[in-house]
Amino acid sequence: MFPNAKATTLVIALLTLCQVAFGQTESSSFDFRFFMPPGSQTTYPGTIDSVGQVTGFYTDAGGVFHGFLRKTSGPIIVIDPPGSVFTVARGSTPAGVVSGYYSDGAGIYHGFIRDNGGIYTSFDAAAGSNSTEPLAMNLYGQIVGFYIDSQRVFHGFVRNTDGSVVSFDACGGTNTIADSINSAGQIAGYFLDSNNLQRGFVGNAYGVCHRFDPPGAASTLPTAINDSGNIVGNYLDSAGVQHGFLRTRGGKFFRIDPPQSNFTVAANIGPDGIVVGYFTGGTAGEHGFVRQTDGTIVQVDVSGALDTSLFAINKRDVIVGNENQSNGVWEGLVLRYQP
Repeated sequence: MFPNAKATTLVIALLTLCQVAFGQTESSSFDFRFFMPPGSQTTYPGTIDSVGQVTGFYTDAGGVFHGFLRKTSGPIIVIDPPGSVFTVARGSTPAGVVSGYYSDGAGIYHGFIRDNGGIYTSFDAAAGSNSTEPLAMNLYGQIVGFYIDSQRVFHGFVRNTDGSVVSFDACGGTNTIADSINSAGQIAGYFLDSNNLQRGFVGNAYGVCHRFDPPGAASTLPTAINDSGNIVGNYLDSAGVQHGFLRTRGGKFFRIDPPQSNFTVAANIGPDGIVVGYFTGGTAGEHGFVRQTDGTIVQVDVSGALDTSLFAINKRDVIVGNENQSNGVWEGLVLRYQP
């Protein structure tokens, strides 16, 4: 499971929901590698870049959040900007630049960039904001996220590689969260419309915005957009059940529900269209899943674990997630998926 540092109301969007084929395989065919930063009690990997570097956060024995970068070869670098008391790393470039956010001693959240030499740059998306939270970074170092103004209104932003920041409110709505950006600069996220309903969007920070909503859906939460413009995320139906979805670049929708699932999180999509996430249902606990490009869903469970969750996949089909053993400790995991 990957907890949000701050809870956000889930809401959604879709047009046509299409059934997919399902299949399962034994997880023993996967080659798992487990890791934990030094002193970690719980480890939450959130992203993996094109060369296999992993970012995320972990909690220590005192419950303090620290960011981390796990290098491709395995060494782990702790990410704690100067003055931070709480840190979450949310992305990296192949060159080893890391972005994320941290809280200072006054409880104000700031964005940060750490270069590959260990130098930190702190930034706020707007003057007077009381919270700036980068949520994703693309291959070239563009960063998206949200900030909260003095009136407690959320706005999306993109920070360009030259350090300039552009704020925006998606599709004329309010409370915009930009949570993913691809190499072309396309941004996916969600916002509240005039009826205070959460909608998905895809566009940019310069006025291009397309809203998407499924018939009968209560809300939408896009989670990732790949370089082809395909988007994955989650939505609530009218009964309050959460499903995953895939929206193709052309606007076609596919529902993602592993067999026996009653709650699904479609967390990320790779360049080739493979989707990863986790679900509950069937046996107890959380189960990871991989949705292949033909729609087949493969369940992934670490042997002996109470819970297995998958969060991200890169162009080499290397997947990151975590697993919870009976001692209550969540370990990070890396596995290579070979259909």
